[in-house]
Amino acid sequence: MRRNPLVWLSETLLTLTSIPVIVMMVHVTLDVFLKYVFHSPIQGTLEIVAYYYMVAVVVMPLAFVEYTRQSIAVDLFYQMMPGWMQGVSIGLVLLLSAASYGGLAYISWPDAFRALEINEIVMGSVNVPIWPARFLLPITLTLTCIVCIMLFFALIFNKAVREELTSVHDVDTEAGLE
Repeated sequence: MRRNPLVWLSETLLTLTSIPVIVMMVHVTLDVFLKYVFHSPIQGTLEIVAYYYMVAVVVMPLAFVEYTRQSIAVDLFYQMMPGWMQGVSIGLVLLLSAASYGGLAYISWPDAFRALEINEIVMGSVNVPIWPARFLLPITLTLTCIVCIMLFFALIFNKAVREELTSVHDVDTEAGLE
């Protein structure tokens, strides 16, 4: 069975998100240990955590969250809508989400290239180059925008996906649209 490359990429990014989580945990723990036992903390820990680990942990899973439709949802009025209106509602939400992610990506791409151009660093106890982390945001926002657009077209043209997308959110429902 041939898999959609966007689905594979979003799942891979979700899986890879565990790396910065684990590395951050080890880094911070080691920093605290060295600080209180040997009075010699790891220089630049705060900057690395803030500009690399936390950004990666927040943005890398975005495409997967959108693809599986596992973001926060309030179904109070949605459940009272007829089926066609639920489809329209989901379609509008997907378009609004795509526009939002796309707009944020559009804004963040020039910032990332500007950071690369000037070799952006943050000065703390040591100078930490942060320009590579600036590309995480536009890359993942662009991918998430594309996932929302893909889901919008699947909503229109694929009955099985339409039924899955318009079904009421349920904790027991298996995540993922294939």
